[in-house]
Amino acid sequence: MRTLVFIPAFNEQGAISAVVRDVRDELPEADVLVVDDGSTDQTAEFARAAGAIVASLPFNQGIGAAVQTGYIFAESVGYDYVGRVDGDGQHPAAQLLRVLDKVRSGECDVCIGSRFYDTRSHPADATAYKPALLRRVGIVLFRWLLSRTSGQRFTDPTSGLCAVNGRGAWLFAHRHAPDYPELELLQRASRQGLRLMEITVTMRPRLAGKSSITPLKSAYFIFKALIICSVGSLRAREDELSDESSVELRARPC
Repeated sequence: MRTLVFIPAFNEQGAISAVVRDVRDELPEADVLVVDDGSTDQTAEFARAAGAIVASLPFNQGIGAAVQTGYIFAESVGYDYVGRVDGDGQHPAAQLLRVLDKVRSGECDVCIGSRFYDTRSHPADATAYKPALLRRVGIVLFRWLLSRTSGQRFTDPTSGLCAVNGRGAWLFAHRHAPDYPELELLQRASRQGLRLMEITVTMRPRLAGKSSITPLKSAYFIFKALIICSVGSLRAREDELSDESSVELRARPC
């Protein structure tokens, strides 16, 4: 059973080496892929030096394209399980291991590491990392919107700490929103009938640099999320490839 952990990153040279090493220490059996989203610094070089495979996009295309690239790589190579952490160091690899274990055990197809799930039982997790005010407002709105349009309760719909099995990787490889892709992915997975689960995880502040998401961008993303979820709720279920078709597709020459 092969596992891939991919890390979308844009100008994260200050953190990426530590993130890659953390993943390799906690999941030595997994392959590590850094998707360099057109960085203008040495993110790609530092990632390679730390032992990661690097896929460099020709220019900055946004988080959605970077995440989709990770899933396309996983689906095309044929990994059985796929985990994701962000390149800024907010997601400890030990927490990803807990999330991956839920998928590997067969409890679910998709597992999300949530900052807000069951915080009464885990009060330390509720205070380990707090997003900025406008982002917290967006998360509350996204939580309500996604829960209403998918028919399933979510507490942390923008979390980038997650794991999927092969079926989830196939679904997530095909279409992404450019901003906050997690919303569309979770909505599609729920409508497709995948088994989704959230567990409480501890996150931390970024290791270096600062987020590219400004207050103005946050407001813009909130507006786009309304459109994405509204349109997504009208989509029909997609026909999925059988195991035999997937193997045949991967075997075809490019």
